[in-house]
Amino acid sequence: MKVSASQTAHAELSRLSAIAKARFGSFRSAAPVAAVPMLVLGSMTASAITAPAAGTFAFDLYDVAVNDMLKGPVGFVGGLAAIVLSAVQITKNWMLAAGGVLGGTAMIKADSITTSLGMII
Repeated sequence: MKVSASQTAHAELSRLSAIAKARFGSFRSAAPVAAVPMLVLGSMTASAITAPAAGTFAFDLYDVAVNDMLKGPVGFVGGLAAIVLSAVQITKNWMLAAGGVLGGTAMIKADSITTSLGMII
């Protein structure tokens, strides 16, 4: 008797579902546990980060860290180096390389990410 591809897929899906149910239990028992952090984080307001006022101690730290390093040549070279090294290592471990590319891109665009991302206060 010949087994069709859909029957094979259904049998494999049923097997994986049984394994997941045995290992993790049912979704109904996990849903309330997952809902609590989502409700807590969802109830908070988000506000954008703004640069500190000029002349304060925090502005000096922000100026050195963001303006001189991240926006400057240090951030660009660091981000570009992470992207190039990740591209070279893509055949060995593609997941790690993808993380390096994303991290390098985030480092290059860190100045806009710093001001545009919302922060939970």
